[in-house]
Amino acid sequence: MSKPKKNMLIGEMLVDEGIITKEQLKDGLEEQRRTGEKIGEILVRMGYLSKEILWTFLGYQMGVPFVNLDEVTDIKQDILKLLPEQLMRNEKLIPVTRHGRVITVAMAEPMNFLVIDDLKATTKSEIDVRLAPSEEILKQINKYFGYKAEETGAVAKASVEDLDDILSAPMGNSSRQESSGMKIQRSIYGEQPPPPAPSQPAAAPAQQYAPPQPQYSPAPPPPPQQYAPPQPQYTPPPPQVQTAPNMAQAVVSQDTPVNVFLTTLLSTGYDAGATDIHIEPLADKCRIRRRIDGTLYEVESPPRTLYNGLLNKIKELAQMNQAEKSAPQESKLKIRVGGKEINMAVYTFPTLFGEKIVLKIMRTDAAVLTLDQSGMEDDMVETYRRFIKKPHGLIILSGPTNSGKETTMHSTLVEMNRPDINIFSIDDTSTGYVVPGVNQTKVSRKNYGQVLHYLAEQDCDVITIGDISNKETAEAVFDIIASGHLLISRLRASDPYQALQTIVNFGIEPYIVYSNTILVMAQRLVRKICTSCRQPYQAAPDIVKMLGGEESKSVTLYKGNGCASCAQTGYKGRTAVFEAVVMTDKIKDMLMAKEPLKKIKEENAKTGLKTLKEAALLKLIEGTTSLEEYMKIN
Repeated sequence: MSKPKKNMLIGEMLVDEGIITKEQLKDGLEEQRRTGEKIGEILVRMGYLSKEILWTFLGYQMGVPFVNLDEVTDIKQDILKLLPEQLMRNEKLIPVTRHGRVITVAMAEPMNFLVIDDLKATTKSEIDVRLAPSEEILKQINKYFGYKAEETGAVAKASVEDLDDILSAPMGNSSRQESSGMKIQRSIYGEQPPPPAPSQPAAAPAQQYAPPQPQYSPAPPPPPQQYAPPQPQYTPPPPQVQTAPNMAQAVVSQDTPVNVFLTTLLSTGYDAGATDIHIEPLADKCRIRRRIDGTLYEVESPPRTLYNGLLNKIKELAQMNQAEKSAPQESKLKIRVGGKEINMAVYTFPTLFGEKIVLKIMRTDAAVLTLDQSGMEDDMVETYRRFIKKPHGLIILSGPTNSGKETTMHSTLVEMNRPDINIFSIDDTSTGYVVPGVNQTKVSRKNYGQVLHYLAEQDCDVITIGDISNKETAEAVFDIIASGHLLISRLRASDPYQALQTIVNFGIEPYIVYSNTILVMAQRLVRKICTSCRQPYQAAPDIVKMLGGEESKSVTLYKGNGCASCAQTGYKGRTAVFEAVVMTDKIKDMLMAKEPLKKIKEENAKTGLKTLKEAALLKLIEGTTSLEEYMKIN
C-alpha cells in the first residue's frame, strides 16, 4: 500500500484505503459545496459510508481502536463500580473490561489526557483507551445507572459533535505527532472542499484543534465471541507452494489505518500469548481469530474494506509475491512492533472470498520448563531420565501437531546439557528454542537423512531431530544408532504403537525398528483451569460412573467460571499428559509376533506407568484441568 502524503485529506485517505471510490468522494464534495456540511456526515447520509466504518477508520488514524458499544452486551458490576457515575456522564466515558491492572475505557474524547491521568490515579491502574461516540456511551450509562431526562436533547446529536471535536483534516502522519503542542488541523466529519465556483458561497472553514497523540498500550485478549456461521468451503487444485528463501525483517510504522491495525493486532496477540493469528476474508466481514492455549477465539475485526490493504501489507513485509493470489505462499518474518521483536511464519491460502492468512508466532520468550515442570508424573519423570542416560538407542516423542512435543524436546536438551556430552540438535523450525551449549542447526526436513550421515563424523553422544517423516531419514536414524549414538526424535502419531507402525510403514524392517527403539512417549496438551476463578462442583452420578467410580460416591470436580485474569475463558495456560511404552524384550517379542494390541498394552501396564487417559484423569481429579478437557483425550 502506498504511503499517504503528509497533508492528505480525510476524503482522499478514505479513497486511498478503498473505503469509498473517487466518484463517491466527488459526489460528496459537490454536495458539501451546496450545503456546507462536513464531508463525513455527507458520505454517511448518502449511504457511501456507514457511521461505524467511519468511526473505526478515525480510530485507526488516531491510534485508538474504535469499540462498538452496541455489541457490548454485559459490563460487570465490579467494573462499573471502578468509577463514579457522575464522572462517566460528565466526561462521556465508561469502563468496559478489566484485565489485571489494565482497564479498558470507552471515551468520546480519547485525547483528553488530563482525564486519562485522573483515571489512572483514581483506579491505580493502566488505562486502555477506546474510541466510542458519546451517544453510545450515554446509552450504556443509562442502561446500567438509569435514564436521566435532561439528556433528551443532547444525546441525539452527540456523536456528530464528537467527530467535530476529535479530528480535523490533514492526517497523513497524525500518529507520529508528539504531545509537544504541535497543532494538527482536524475535521473529522470534515475537510475543506475545493474552492467553490464564483456563484456559490464558500463553505465554512474547518475548526482548528491541537490534541496530543495518545500513548496506546494494547489490552490483553478480550473474551471469546460468537463467530459467523461456517462459510462455503473451497478447495483449489494443489498448487506449487512458493517459499521466500530468507527471513524478512521489518519494522511497522504507524501512519496508516492498515499499519495501526496490524501493529495493534500483533502486539496484543503476542502479549496475550497467542500462537497463531488467523485473518480470514468472509462474505461480509474480515474475521480475526487468535489461538490461545490451543483454542481459537474471535476478536474485534476491522472493516471488510481494510482487508485488501492488510493482505498487501503483510505480503510486502514478508517479501511474498503480491500478484500471486491463486497459489499458497509461505515465508518467515522477523518484525519489530512496539519494542518487541516477533518471529513468525506467514502462510497464505486462496479461499472463496480471498486469501486467508495465518501468522504462526514462534515464541522464544516462554519460560524454560524442566522435566519436573512439564506435566509428567513423578514415576514418568524417573523413567524418562533413566532412558535419556542410555548410551545408544532410539527414543520417540510422539503426538499430533500442537501436542507440546517441541517443548518436551527443549526440556530434554536442557536436562542433558553438560560439558561432558556432545549434543547435536537438527530441526526445520526457523526460530526454535535456543539452548546454550548445544549445537543447534536449522535443516530442511527433506535433508535430515543426509545431515545425519555427516553427524556420524562429529563425535556426537546425543542427536535430536525434528521428525522422522520419510524412509531416507528413518534409514539414516537406524544407521547412526547402530554406530553407538542415542537419538531422540519427534514423530506425528496418535499413540506409541502407531508411532512404531509409522516407521515400519516407511519400509524399515520391523525387527530393526523394535530392536533399536528403547522408549516411545506419547503426549497431549490440556488447558489448565484458571486458579483465580476455579470453583468446585459435585459430579453427576453418570459422570462418576463414566470416570470409573461408583455412582453412589460423591466426586468433586472443578471448573473455571471466567474472570479478568483469564479473559472470561475459565482457563489459563496448558499442561501436558504423557504415556510411555518401555521396549522390554517381552514387548519387542509381542510386537514381532503381531499379538493383539490389547495384550501388548496389558503387558506394558505392568511397568506401573499411566496411559494418556489415566494421566488426564489424575489432573481432572486434582483440579488442574476440567471435564471438558479430559473428554478430549482418547
